Amino acid sequence: MKIFKLTLLSVLCGLSFVSQAANTADSTWKNHPTAKSKWAYGKTTDSGQGLQAAYFQDRRAKKFTAGLMFGTAFMFGDADKIQTGSNIAPFFKYSISQTFALRAEYNFSNLKGQRDFQSPTNYKDYYTFTSKVNDWALVAQATLGNISFLRPLRKTQMYFSAGIGQTSFNTTSNFIDQRASLNPNVPSPSPNPNLGKATTENFQAKKMNGVFGFGLKHYLNKNFDLGIEYRHTYLRTDDLDLFNAQVFDNRSFDSYSYLRASIGYKFGSKNPQHYDWLSPVASIYEQMADVKKKTDCLGVDDDKDHVTNCFDQDNNTPDSCMVYGNGMAVDTDMDGVPDCQDKEPFTDKGATVDPVTGVAVDSDGDGISDHKDRELNSAPGALVDANGIEIKMCCNCDNVTFPPVSISANCLTKEVKALLYQVVDKMKQCPDKKLVMNGPGGKSSKYNASTNTRCMDEMIKFLIEKFGISRDRIITNYNAGTESRNTIELKIQ
Repeated sequence: MKIFKLTLLSVLCGLSFVSQAANTADSTWKNHPTAKSKWAYGKTTDSGQGLQAAYFQDRRAKKFTAGLMFGTAFMFGDADKIQTGSNIAPFFKYSISQTFALRAEYNFSNLKGQRDFQSPTNYKDYYTFTSKVNDWALVAQATLGNISFLRPLRKTQMYFSAGIGQTSFNTTSNFIDQRASLNPNVPSPSPNPNLGKATTENFQAKKMNGVFGFGLKHYLNKNFDLGIEYRHTYLRTDDLDLFNAQVFDNRSFDSYSYLRASIGYKFGSKNPQHYDWLSPVASIYEQMADVKKKTDCLGVDDDKDHVTNCFDQDNNTPDSCMVYGNGMAVDTDMDGVPDCQDKEPFTDKGATVDPVTGVAVDSDGDGISDHKDRELNSAPGALVDANGIEIKMCCNCDNVTFPPVSISANCLTKEVKALLYQVVDKMKQCPDKKLVMNGPGGKSSKYNASTNTRCMDEMIKFLIEKFGISRDRIITNYNAGTESRNTIELKIQ
């Protein structure tokens, strides 16, 4: 019994050390973003998988686990002085649901035992045996740690298991033979030639078995689980320890048990979750919360655009904007600026626009937006075509004379403005020429001198402000030779 307690203590200490290392490596567990503080009494929920919620994901979770169990083995038979043996077992588990699973395992074990001298026995004294045992079992496993409605899923779960299989064993025993006869049940038994001598016997067989066990399973991280398990195996034979005398002490079949640790690798899909760490009731809670969330949002419209928050993809739409059914502001030209803010709501597709006003960008200011402009560096005031290419005029730029302008109280008549349009066209055609304006002499004129000056000033102002003609391209002269006339002469030279 002391050996059993020491073995159990050592296995638990080993698991504690491994779990500490795992918690250090997988430190995200404590602060995992899926942990929710919605349970009573300040509890936090975390289903153990350290992943997304279980809702609508149960069927896509991992269902398979493969791993290794290892530990000690103990024999319970007629050789009643228990000794510690060894056990190692690979296993494969399929999780049918969050609570039930099937596990197949194959065990390689070494069993030991002895029986000291107990007088009188007339059988086998100072008995010891060793047995090499191989067994397989198909086990149904029920997890109890994830079916509570009153608390969230824990990081450690308890489970029970039961199943059937087959055990094959090869046993060798050593003892002092005290049997008077080897066949005492016959009428005239023959004497035992090994009486009082050290004797060795060997026996091997295969028998059906039944197994029962329980254990603890601990979530290490999304890929691995740790565990500790006790499993007991019943056999319908009394020959496992080869001590099978027909005495009252030999009234029951032999059995053996394992106390072992386990490590399992979870796989089966790309989803990080595993069935073992999904609560069967979590989906109900999450679905109820989802329904409540959708119900609440049906009556809320934060941006007052007449589209509820449930369906509104933009909850910050300005009040003046018209919106589509999904709450997005109407943007006819799809330039990223809603129509309610767009000064050019029909901009060509693909045009770069000002992010605030929606006006197509025109880098060189020639009146042709950049997405159509084939010359993005046209000179200021240059005459361009529909593609933004500058129109260059080359002819008739020397000594161009225009009809004279009559001086009157209303200087900028329709006729004068039409004449000035022609002057501007010619100045654009001849960018290296200047406009010369010759007016009548001021003091000697029979007309009011201030009227003469005012007319020339109004014409110059019209050319500068209306057409952007530079002032340094305009020369004004008050010619004494024209003082008898009330006209202004215009020349380009």
